[in-house]
Amino acid sequence: MDVGGGREDLRRLAVWLSRRREVDEAVAQLTHYGPAASSRVHSHLQALTGLLALETAAFDALREGAPDVPQLPLPALVRDEHTVVSLAAGRERRARQRT
Repeated sequence: MDVGGGREDLRRLAVWLSRRREVDEAVAQLTHYGPAASSRVHSHLQALTGLLALETAAFDALREGAPDVPQLPLPALVRDEHTVVSLAAGRERRARQRT
C-alpha cells in the first residue's frame, strides 16, 4: 500500500476510534451511579442516537477502505483449549514423586 493510502487508512481508524470513545464516554457518564442511569439514558436517547450514527458511519468508512485480507476471530472471543489446567496431571506427578 502506498504512503497516501496508509495515511488515509490510519485517518479512518483514528476517526472511528475517536467516535467510539465519544460514545463510551457519554454512556459512562450517563450510567454513573446506577439508580438514576435508566432515566438519564432515556432523557438523552436522541443525542446517543446521533453519537452512535456518527460512530457507525466512521466504522463503515473504515470497513469500506480496508484491504481484502483473511479475517480472524477476536482474541477475546477465542477459547484456547491449551490454557486449561488439568488437576489430574498434577496429582499423577505428585504420586510419582512420592514413590
